[in-house]
Order: sequence, then C-alpha cells, then structure tokens
Amino acid sequence: MKHQQILEKLAARGLVRAMDEDLARWVGHRMRCPGSSRSEVEQAVIPPVLLRWRCLLDAEDIGPVTKNVARVALATLLHKYGFQDPGTTADALRAVDELNEGVVLSDAFERQSPEIKKLLESAPVPLTRRPRRPRTLSFLRPGDVISFELSGRFHAAFVREMNGANEFPVIEFYAGTFTRPPTWAELSGRAAAAEHARARFGVVGLTHVPDPAHQVLIIEAQQPQPPHGGDTLPGGGLWAMSDLMSLQEDVRGLFADRPAHGPAEALE
Repeated sequence: MKHQQILEKLAARGLVRAMDEDLARWVGHRMRCPGSSRSEVEQAVIPPVLLRWRCLLDAEDIGPVTKNVARVALATLLHKYGFQDPGTTADALRAVDELNEGVVLSDAFERQSPEIKKLLESAPVPLTRRPRRPRTLSFLRPGDVISFELSGRFHAAFVREMNGANEFPVIEFYAGTFTRPPTWAELSGRAAAAEHARARFGVVGLTHVPDPAHQVLIIEAQQPQPPHGGDTLPGGGLWAMSDLMSLQEDVRGLFADRPAHGPAEALE
C-alpha cells in the first residue's frame, strides 16, 4: 500500500490537492533552514499544518464524512512527507472505521483498510531532499475582502493587489478580532490593523477559492475601499513577504493581546 493509493481512494481530489500543496510548500521551506535537526524540522512543520486544517475539522457546517476523509488525508500526507503526529494518526484510524461503518467509500477502501492502518502506524521515512515546490498561483482578485480564522478567532483583510501574473495577493488586515466572520458592513470604513503598512503581507499559498481548509472565506468581492490609515512612509517597506503557514504567526503578532469581539460590537 502506497500513500497515493490511499489518497485516491478517498475520492476528495480538491481537498487532497490543497493539503498536499500546503505540506509540500511548508516542508520544503522548513528543510531550507541550515543546521536544523530532524526533530527541529518536525516541530516546525506539524503545528502550523494542524492549526490550519483544524478550521475544517472544527467547522459546524461541515459533515462528519468530510471531516473523516480529511483526517485520513492529513495523517497520510504527513506520513508521505516523513512526519507523524500521534493524535492525528489515532484520529485517522478511527476515521477509517467510521467511513467503513457508514459504507461511504469504495469496497476496495474497506478491503484494504488493514493495509491502510498498517501504513499509517508505521514509522515514516524522512525525506532526503526537498519536495517539489507547487506552482505559485492565486484565484483571489484585487478588491476581495477575506476572513482569516486562527484558533477560533476571525480577522479580516483586503486584497490590495496581485503580484506578478496572479502569483500571490498582497493583503492588508483591518483592525479588530471577531468571534465569527465579520460582514462587509462591519468592515466598511474600518482602519488598518497597524500603521505604515505593517498590516500588509504578500502571501504565497492563498490559492484555492473556496479554501478547502475553511480557514479563508471571501466576505465581499470588488470593493474599492481598503482599510484606512495604513499608508507607507517614504522610504519604508511596501509589505512583508509571507506564506499561508507563516501568516498564522504573523497574525498572532499583529493582533497580540487583543480580545475577540462579536461582529456587531464596535471596537474602542
């Protein structure tokens, strides 16, 4: 049994592709760090990936079948790239049983479930070279307004421009942290989260619309009104370079120690 055989049996091409691209890009990035030990790379890779895909697993509007497919895919892809998380593997093993009990996937999936479990429980083989970097592409457009979820809190950002030939968006975060995705009416006229372009990021990996991980949602499209008050200083930087995994840490820093507000509540 090989990883790709498991992934094909899940019958979730879009979800698997997005998850695979996330891992290929992030694992390749972390493997570039000189002098990092195997353990250090593992500790840098796994938590951000789990944090991003937790948005799907915790979503109230996603059914149990999709969540179980995602659990199996996540454990399989981590294993493919040479990593293993005990909790993720245990969740995937239970998900295999639940998918079979519900007669959700093919007969082949059920027949080969013992082999699938055996592979997921086996020690993964560390990669000896960086994975191939996915193509840089985004389907977002200037004027799109997005919600970005992080640990159950929601932040909104405005797509200011596209870099290159739709390679990646440059976004700017609005001030405010919310308990649910905010509406455009609640964002219109709102200030930027920080002055002097410190809330602006060029984000590689913001590719899929809709986002299979449910971390990024489009709130509004083709709006002419970006956040105000975030203009650059003469001679200052225009925006900071980031990627979908690193953006999670960027957002933590940007909104550190700020409480979450309900969408209808005005910030002080």
